[in-house]
Amino acid sequence: MLACYIYPMPKGTEYTELDLKNPSKVVELLGYCGILEGWITKEGWKFLINLYGYEKLYEMNREADWHEFENVEDYVNWVLYEIDISPKC
Repeated sequence: MLACYIYPMPKGTEYTELDLKNPSKVVELLGYCGILEGWITKEGWKFLINLYGYEKLYEMNREADWHEFENVEDYVNWVLYEIDISPKC
């Protein structure tokens, strides 16, 4: 599993590689993460970084209004922390 949205309960909605190849779906997912209704696994973060790179993910994060960062470097440090604490599925 790469990422998940907690609704509909009890199973939730899984985000697949195909879903995450769609930038609008990534922004949607990041928005859910921002309200604690979604999460990204270690594998999901690796997939997103390989597909989009940090700069594009930073822009998507800003669009989703998940976290505010002054620059990409701060965002990268935060993503590395998120990877460290993310579940491995």
